[in-house]
Amino acid sequence: MDSLTARITPGHVTRFARIGALLIAFALTAGYVTDRLTLELAGVGALFLAVLTLLALPGQRSSELLGALAIWLTYAEFMAAIQSGHFALWRWAVVLATLSLVIVPFKVQHLRQLARSNPYRPLGELDRRVWTVVPEPTVAYAPAAISSDLDPDRAAAGA
Repeated sequence: MDSLTARITPGHVTRFARIGALLIAFALTAGYVTDRLTLELAGVGALFLAVLTLLALPGQRSSELLGALAIWLTYAEFMAAIQSGHFALWRWAVVLATLSLVIVPFKVQHLRQLARSNPYRPLGELDRRVWTVVPEPTVAYAPAAISSDLDPDRAAAGA
């Protein structure tokens, strides 16, 4: 077995994806800065950037990564608008729609897994990010009564 797939590991894929994501990020940045980024190139670039970013950072949540990409691409669009004087609304909408198309299969996969594990449990209880609130321990105490006739120094300091 001397095939290519017998020698490539997931670590290699992660390293190649990191390099590819950086190259695409630089290309998109250059396109925004020079105002030569077309609608089609922005959509294709966002798609490949999203996929490569998800491959490059396997330990991060997909929704958080794609949210960060959406913020970064929105910021780049606003910076390009400041530089050129016009906001490319359709280009921005295509980029965000592309990112949303990338996240839909992940959400469907997550819901399918939840349906397999326990189909009758409410979704609110299955969210991993919900923390349970631990009540603080209650301490039984009586508030100290400060009266001027018991301690004249304390009464003078409080006044």
